Amino acid sequence: MFKFPFLSLKKQNRASLEGPQFVAHDQHALERRQFQTVLESYHATRIEQRLKILDIFLSTEQHITLSDLEYIIREKDPELLDRSFLKETMEMFCQFGFARKMTFDGQHNHYEHKHLGAHHDHFICTRCGYIQEFVNQGLEQLQLKIARDFQFHPLQHKMEIYGLCAKCMEQRATTLPLLLAANGEEVCIVALEGGKGLQARLASMGLTIGTKLEVINNHASGPFIVAVNETRLALGVDMAQKILVTHECKHPRV
Repeated sequence: MFKFPFLSLKKQNRASLEGPQFVAHDQHALERRQFQTVLESYHATRIEQRLKILDIFLSTEQHITLSDLEYIIREKDPELLDRSFLKETMEMFCQFGFARKMTFDGQHNHYEHKHLGAHHDHFICTRCGYIQEFVNQGLEQLQLKIARDFQFHPLQHKMEIYGLCAKCMEQRATTLPLLLAANGEEVCIVALEGGKGLQARLASMGLTIGTKLEVINNHASGPFIVAVNETRLALGVDMAQKILVTHECKHPRV
């Protein structure tokens, strides 16, 4: 067993020096020393190279994929480019508690910093993949209260809220073809294009102007599935293209 040489930033009175930027830099230096201690304790190979990768990883506050990391390293230190070595090192970061691997629906694995004593949750945009961290102490306290009500002792948790970010919403028209609606989105039919035959077919399926529905599956691999009340319907691409909808969030709920 080994112990990290944990140094308290509070004891060093860093907060009174140069503000958040200095504290972040000092925190990174502390984590670098701790990681080096762990590597040496395990007699790891290529320690200096792994420390350089840690420096690059800590230099970005974004959630990054392995491909993102390769791109950054290609710009900063191309001699470190070795995908298998990068993947192995990132797994070590996670194993030793310096990073966290996040698996979001429909996306590649992302890595983020794991700062001791800090917890946050995530908003994930299903359109562009943007990931936004957020912290809400009221929510944290509510989760603890619910756990107590069920006589459950929580050890860790994560919350992932999927939807559309503000930028994606701003770029979208108020009315759009159903085919372009996102998975999980609730929409309302406002117009039907195509001839009377198509409209009659849609009406037989319960899809008329004013109908509210939820997009269940809108992946390229298909099929296109929507739900109307408690009924699931499979639609062809051409059909989904001719159904015009508006976002449920754009008009009041009935």
